[in-house]
Amino acid sequence: MVGRRTLGCFFCLFLVASAFSQLAPQATILRYQFNKGPNGAPVTVATDSGPFHLDGTVHGALTYSSNVTKGGGKFSLNASPDVDYVVLAQTAGNAPLLNQVQSFTLSALAMPTGGTTLDAFGDLVAGKMITNGSGACLVTYSITYSLPLQKFVGGVCGADGSIQFVTSLDTFPINNWYKLVLKYSTIGTVTNIKLMVNGKAEGTLKLHSFAGPKLGNAGFQVGASNFVCDTCQFRRNFIGFIDEVKLTGQVQ
Repeated sequence: MVGRRTLGCFFCLFLVASAFSQLAPQATILRYQFNKGPNGAPVTVATDSGPFHLDGTVHGALTYSSNVTKGGGKFSLNASPDVDYVVLAQTAGNAPLLNQVQSFTLSALAMPTGGTTLDAFGDLVAGKMITNGSGACLVTYSITYSLPLQKFVGGVCGADGSIQFVTSLDTFPINNWYKLVLKYSTIGTVTNIKLMVNGKAEGTLKLHSFAGPKLGNAGFQVGASNFVCDTCQFRRNFIGFIDEVKLTGQVQ
């Protein structure tokens, strides 16, 4: 009997170890801290402090701001100008890093002060774009803010083109800083998508046979999305301040 119990325990440990081995630890892919300053100075490049030095290109007149949240650096990104944004163009070299398919976490600090999009999908804080998308499925993954709802929305586009949204349960008024986290993981055929705001779980989706995010060839953008898709001009401009944008995921 002792031998059987011992064998059973070893078998249990094997199952636990196998489950954990399916989901490798996440590593930092990119991190934009926007901490150079000074206040009001133009942001000429979004410097990546992560290990891959994936610096973003600035479109428009973005500036540094001394309006920062507790826990942030000395400065943040003033993302209030209309359709001014940071873009990290996708290349053959960074595509495997940006197109995460098994496990990733997208996080940012954001203070909305307004909005431009009057629907439930909201304006882009940060996310990975898809070129030539259609309908609502124009991002691989994203965090947005809907001014009419005063809610944050996490979105992941499925491989079949279906979009999965997690909308915050609580409302979040403008002119306040919020810590945003979008978590995605797939083990076997089960996918979990979770949106957190200020450390609280605001919504979770559990999907079966989701088949992973739809991969695109457009870049990673912060502050707004603005490109021509097959049926529209996709423009979702976040109005407010952004800081500490970070993407972690699997490194091949």
